Amino acid sequence: MRFSSLGSGSRGNALIVESAGIYILIDCGITLRNLTAGLARLDLVPGDLQAVFITHEHGDHIKGVKALARKHLLPVYMTHGTAVKSGCDELPQVTLIDSSSAVNIGSLSIQPVVVPHDAREPCQFVITATVSGDKVDHPPREKRLGVLTDLGSYTPHVIDAYNSCDAMVLECNHDVSMLEAGSYPYSLKQRVLGDWGHLSNHQAGNLLSHFDHEKIQWLVVAHISQQNN
Repeated sequence: MRFSSLGSGSRGNALIVESAGIYILIDCGITLRNLTAGLARLDLVPGDLQAVFITHEHGDHIKGVKALARKHLLPVYMTHGTAVKSGCDELPQVTLIDSSSAVNIGSLSIQPVVVPHDAREPCQFVITATVSGDKVDHPPREKRLGVLTDLGSYTPHVIDAYNSCDAMVLECNHDVSMLEAGSYPYSLKQRVLGDWGHLSNHQAGNLLSHFDHEKIQWLVVAHISQQNN
């Protein structure tokens, strides 16, 4: 399994994941033009994608998905709440998902995970790839990637879902002191700091303390505030 961030933060989020020649996109919060340019740096084109998965309806996660789906006829997976709130329920390529079951795309299994965030029906994803072995010495094995951004707090359910990941893309949005002393309006500060906002650096560190550090081989810090971190 391989993954690469094409954008992260309030200016737009997009993450590509690949295993055994299957490419999926997690979020499309950048324009189709910028997505195409980002894919080109990886020697890919939008037509190489097999599916798009959307976490929630905020613009920095969904901005380019309608144009992408319409131009390239890609299947798009999102929750019912996200589809209705964003107007994507009118797209014929949309398939509704929930946390009760995973979606299988080739060798990838994509499990939605419910998270606390101020959106209609937000989720994040744990992606499992079955990696082929070579005969007896190296049997097939699973690798797990946890994508976890845009949540204001973590629950026992979140801890359980993301335990035993081999790699994580984890929100470390802000330093609390910088945010409190910064120029954001009071209402926005309260939103970001709230249980339905965004994880602080300290919260992200506490969350990681619940996991097996020997299991996690790669950690990518994501959704970093440009002003408050």
